[in-house]
Amino acid sequence: MKIIKTLFIAFLSILTLLSCNDDDDNNTPQPTSLNEGVNITMRNTLQNPGETEGTYASIFGQPDDAYDEFATLSNSTTEFATALARTGTPAGDVNGLYSINFTETTIEYTLIAEEDDPFWLNVADVFGVIPADKFDRYYYTFSEPHNISGFSSNNSSVNLRIDSDTVIVVEIGEGFNVSTGNSFSITLK
Repeated sequence: MKIIKTLFIAFLSILTLLSCNDDDDNNTPQPTSLNEGVNITMRNTLQNPGETEGTYASIFGQPDDAYDEFATLSNSTTEFATALARTGTPAGDVNGLYSINFTETTIEYTLIAEEDDPFWLNVADVFGVIPADKFDRYYYTFSEPHNISGFSSNNSSVNLRIDSDTVIVVEIGEGFNVSTGNSFSITLK
């Protein structure tokens, strides 16, 4: 009986040790793709079929960085609520095209321009389905390295490119329907 009792205690001890592993005690938070509080610079470019890529500012004969936009990642506010809005351009005041919201793990775009907006309809000619070889790109430069290693999107016309440890590019291309209210999201990995 004493042997059985000793074996039973030994068995329980081994079972207890085997049930403990690193996963149970690992309470370290997993790194996010982006950190709240990081500063973000956004630059938009356009590329029409058969043409070279040009910045949004170049439409107005301005230096490439003239219309860069700046924000700080916040989980409680939209970083670029009226992206690409400008006052006093040679074409008049320009309303925003997208509302762009970042979190630590996502980027969400919603098209906010009205389809009868004179600038976006006549000058920029952005509405409708984007044809092959036309791209609307958004370059994001972060004030610190990001932890983005990949992505998924709920729209096959949207791509994310990682240019460096501080720069990513959202590329909207062939097949995306540029229409008021259309939206897409990108999940960062």
